[in-house]
Amino acid sequence: MENPDAYEEHDIEAPKKENGGKLALQLLIADNTNPTEEDMAIARKLAGIGPAMEEMIRDNDYITLDLYISLPNGMSVAMDTHSDRKFEADGTLRSYDPRERPWWIGAIETGEPYFAPAVYSEILKMADVELGVPVYVDGKLVAVVEGSMGMDSIGEIVSKVSYGKTGFSIVVSDDGKLIYSPRTEGDLEMDEMLSRDIRESGNAELNAVVDKALTGEIGFSEIKIDGENYCVAYGPMETVHWTQMLFVSKSELEHPTEVLLSQMDATTEKALSQYTKHFNQSIVITAIIMILLIVNAILVALMFSDRLTGPINTMTQKVGEISKDNFTFEMDDAFRTGDEIEVLANTFGELSERTKGYIKEIMEVTAEKERIGAELNVATKIQADMLPTDFPLFPNRNEFELFASMTPAKEVGGDFYDVFFLDDDHLCMVIADVSGKGVPAALFMVISKTIIKHRAQMGGTPAEILTDANNRLCDGNKQHMFVTVWLGILTVSTGEVIESNAGHEDPIIQRGDGDYELYKAPHSLVLGAMSDFKYEDDTFTLNPGDALFVYTDGLPEATNAEGNRLENPRMLAAINKHKDDGVTELLPDVAKEVDAFVGDAPQFDDLTMMILRYRGPQKE
Repeated sequence: MENPDAYEEHDIEAPKKENGGKLALQLLIADNTNPTEEDMAIARKLAGIGPAMEEMIRDNDYITLDLYISLPNGMSVAMDTHSDRKFEADGTLRSYDPRERPWWIGAIETGEPYFAPAVYSEILKMADVELGVPVYVDGKLVAVVEGSMGMDSIGEIVSKVSYGKTGFSIVVSDDGKLIYSPRTEGDLEMDEMLSRDIRESGNAELNAVVDKALTGEIGFSEIKIDGENYCVAYGPMETVHWTQMLFVSKSELEHPTEVLLSQMDATTEKALSQYTKHFNQSIVITAIIMILLIVNAILVALMFSDRLTGPINTMTQKVGEISKDNFTFEMDDAFRTGDEIEVLANTFGELSERTKGYIKEIMEVTAEKERIGAELNVATKIQADMLPTDFPLFPNRNEFELFASMTPAKEVGGDFYDVFFLDDDHLCMVIADVSGKGVPAALFMVISKTIIKHRAQMGGTPAEILTDANNRLCDGNKQHMFVTVWLGILTVSTGEVIESNAGHEDPIIQRGDGDYELYKAPHSLVLGAMSDFKYEDDTFTLNPGDALFVYTDGLPEATNAEGNRLENPRMLAAINKHKDDGVTELLPDVAKEVDAFVGDAPQFDDLTMMILRYRGPQKE
């Protein structure tokens, strides 16, 4: 379009029915368009792009349906397999005016690539989404390039984002329409025509979560879907203005912990129950026998006083010697009378042996709990030793000040941070949050930290580092663990920061002595979710006196006893309340603000924070 005289003209014709089902280049003209010879010459020159358009579709046939180059005069050069569907029932060619299409209108109104809302095409008999890209020459609109993608292909990609046996994903448009769902009935039933508003399901909990997700937030909730308890995570697909929601059965998430606690409680309860049962039975039997003996003693006291009172006195003495340290009741010759006294003595002996067995079981269970607690304490120490904590980490460098902290929600956590020099002028900073809690998250944390640091030391941009680390973590990840990561590389001499964000929280920047504010940048997919994903870099610059604050979601999602979260506004207010603090004082003060908000509620998530204040180039 900039140099039309440099290109040759090529033949191009209107659609033909016999070309249906195969890729063909066609010329479409709107009804109200009367093309001049100059217009036709431009169309014939654009036809020279036909082979390239065909190659693009063939290389991406799993997702790309067609490619159009449409001109402001209503003419379009099209490449698709639908030539036979461009005719009316009477055989006349349908009029196609691109200027009436949503992708054309959106592209010229925004002046940038525009995704039109996903719709069901009656002509194609399928749902698709169309992308329009405006083309300008010297500030003048000369064309809009269009490409459409089938929603079945997009749905196939989205269906791969899952967790465990019960996990599945759905996609919702910005107006609440359900674009993709694997469910064929119930609250999340998929409508082939894409006309169903998910908030019309009648499920009030689902409606509330969808309304919150459509605001662009990234969050997590617990809801009921079709009568079953689910945990749902949601976040925006910013490019197409959609929202993706991942559902996992709550029972699947909680099952491993419940099984362990149930087994330990069952063992303890069984031992105590058996002990109590037999002890009570023995007391009843003993009481009955004692009563019978007393009655019998009264009747025959004179005749058998020496034979009766002697064994009983001996038995009373031995029973009195039983204590918490000695449950042994040994048989004595004095009890071998062949009557009720011998039965009573045997009963006490059996009770003594059973009691010792029950106490042994209780001691074994207690010892196992203590062993697990000791191992978790060791694991906590090992995990803490893996993180750099000897601040200041680089005492010989005065270009910046840096401090970090990590407080796990359990004995061991899934959060981690790392700071190391790649060379004398480049400082790498990493903060991450592994899915889940406890020992599994801690193991995946060790693997993730090791892989990321090793790859970073090999060189490359943050996006290249995360791309390679993601492929390593996806390999053999049968448990579907994932980790959110923010990775930034600071050029110490200039203050430039190159960052890449894999589904992590937005960083916070303080300019000079002003307020701390969120720095919004594109987010990419979490590490470990899908292999061969390409991550993107973003760049900003810190001036002398500026500060960079990064953190995990344990900060904005800190929850009090009423179920209210701290969230971004209160989080920023808590940080700015102490904005004049030094780096070593800021993080403890923010942690105190979080504790004051949470109150007596248990810590919901690991809390990890890192602060860097840039001082400028090295002073001689």
